[in-house]
Amino acid sequence: DDLNTARTKAHHALLHAMALDKNYIDVSDDSIAQVAVDYFSKHGPQKYHARSLYYLGLAYYYQEDYNKAIVEFTKAEEVAEACDSLYLGFVKVAQADVYAQTYNPIEEIRCLREALDINSKVSTKYYCDVVKLNIISSLFNQYHHEEAEQLLHQLLDDETVDDKIRVSAELIQAYITVTDHENPDFSKAVKIYEDVF
Repeated sequence: DDLNTARTKAHHALLHAMALDKNYIDVSDDSIAQVAVDYFSKHGPQKYHARSLYYLGLAYYYQEDYNKAIVEFTKAEEVAEACDSLYLGFVKVAQADVYAQTYNPIEEIRCLREALDINSKVSTKYYCDVVKLNIISSLFNQYHHEEAEQLLHQLLDDETVDDKIRVSAELIQAYITVTDHENPDFSKAVKIYEDVF
C-alpha cells in the first residue's frame, strides 16, 4: 500500500528482481522487471535503466525466449556502457549464456572474454573468477583443451580463489581428467571427487 507513486513502484520492482536473482530464484515472469524498465527508461537514472533491462532479459532467458532475451541484453549493454561497468560485465555473461543455448560458441567465447576484461578493470576478482570458469567450460566444449587446462591451472593455483569457485574448478578438472581420450586417469578423478566431497 505504501507503493503509491510510479517511482517507488519502479524502485520496488527493481529491488525485487535483484533480490530474487541474488537468492538464485529464476524468475520467468517479465512483469516485475517491465515495471522498472517502463519507469527508468523515461525518468532515469540510467544506471537503474540498464539494470532493469538486464533483469527483463533474464526473465526472457528463463522463459527460453532467447530472441527476446538477447534484444534486452543488447539494450542493457548500450545503456550500461556509459554508466554501470559492474552490470555491463553481468550483461556480457548473460549474452554468452544466450549464445551457448543457441549453439553459437564463437559469440559465446567473445562475450565471456569481454566480460573478463570488464570485470578486471573494475576490480571484481570474484566475478573475474566466475567468468574464468565459464571460459574454461566453453573452451573445453569447443575442444580447445590446452587453453582450457592452462586457465584451469591458473585458477587452481590461486590461493585467493573463493571456496565455491575452487570446488567448481576441481570438478571441471576431474571431468577433464576422465574424458581425456588419449590418457584418461580415473583414479585421479576419483581422488579429486573424494577430496571435494
